[in-house]
Amino acid sequence: MENQALKWMDYHLWANKKWFEHLKMLPEEKVKQEIKSVFPSLMDTLVHMLKTDLIWLWTITGRTYEETIHSLNEWNEKLEGVTLIEIEKLFMEISSDYKRYLNGIGDPLQMVTISHPKFGEAKAPLQDFILHVVNHGTYHRGNLTAMLRQMGEAGASTDYIFYLYEEQKLFARSGETNV
Repeated sequence: MENQALKWMDYHLWANKKWFEHLKMLPEEKVKQEIKSVFPSLMDTLVHMLKTDLIWLWTITGRTYEETIHSLNEWNEKLEGVTLIEIEKLFMEISSDYKRYLNGIGDPLQMVTISHPKFGEAKAPLQDFILHVVNHGTYHRGNLTAMLRQMGEAGASTDYIFYLYEEQKLFARSGETNV
């Protein structure tokens, strides 16, 4: 049986890579340009996305809320003034951590309990938390598109269907099937 959580995370990585390819075609100043939008800049959006991916990785792998906040504070310094190339590298490293974790678990349907001081406990299959991470990224990639259009630029097409088409082409070229 296919590990759906791993496939969703593969899509998340694919979509983020597409965005970095797209953003690298723009002048770096445009990525950091302040605009009146959902976030102050494209870079601020990317930093938010990265920190959220980190928070959820730490959460699903068992860190407490307090440990997560402590680690996040350390990362806040690390992300101060980050360049597009640097944040891309960090995204790829975190994606590798997710994939390593998901490849090492036996059952993506295993129940995971998380705890938050304000919201309390939540218990759900692991893959539901992964779906949340992917949906969060999709939502903010939409923000990036809107922000770029506001700046007179085009966005990047990262709908899930385009991932599926590209994935099938890769399997067809290698002679494999993913069925």
